[in-house]
Amino acid sequence: MEDAVSQPPPGVGKVIARMHGSTIGQKALMAVSGLLLVGFVFGHMLGHLQMFGPNAREHYNAYAHFLQSLGELLWVMRLTLLAAVILHIVSAVQVTLRNKAARPIQYANVKWIKATFASRAMRQTGVILLLFILWHLLRFTIMSAAATGFTGPEVPLKPGSTELVPDVYGRMVFAFNNRPGITLTYVGCVGLLGVHLSHGIQSALQTLGVLNAAYRPLLKKVGPALGGLVFVGFASVPLAILAGFIK
Repeated sequence: MEDAVSQPPPGVGKVIARMHGSTIGQKALMAVSGLLLVGFVFGHMLGHLQMFGPNAREHYNAYAHFLQSLGELLWVMRLTLLAAVILHIVSAVQVTLRNKAARPIQYANVKWIKATFASRAMRQTGVILLLFILWHLLRFTIMSAAATGFTGPEVPLKPGSTELVPDVYGRMVFAFNNRPGITLTYVGCVGLLGVHLSHGIQSALQTLGVLNAAYRPLLKKVGPALGGLVFVGFASVPLAILAGFIK
């Protein structure tokens, strides 16, 4: 019999498949994929905040140009994020189904004692956020809708530069300027994103064993604080455009 020690380690696919075989493994996959998406959200938010400040058009267009210049690496990042989204959704659905199977008969009366609104609404906000992601991709990443009617020419990458780049800053302003319906929809969805993260971050840390008794009270405040920060960061740009502060 071949020595078990000499067996090659399982690949990433097999490891993920094994983890999906248990509730603990599924929760761990949901936590890790969720934290990966949280990192992307904050990076994306910091990029958008370049719409503010002096030389905002130059900085924001340079940021967009930098992303496009990554070439194949950008696609690697996109595919990684897509895989994280799929893994997060599949894990969440499987955990929910396992929980329902473990308790086929629901309680006659449910009294929420410590559960917050964010924790109770994780499924609902998750579904809405999935639809928002699809809408956001169609409107801003593919830009088939956001660019409709936008006739702004390409602009210099830097003052005095002969290198011309798409005016992504102008497209962003065009997408929200005098469009209260779209602006409020966007703000409402990033508000739900903040609610989702306020519990999701705390839950992920607890799943991964970070919330020990020593600093649990402090870490329990991290989720709501970061969720609120995400909401303010993302909502400030379209609201500033609608109010005329960003032109």
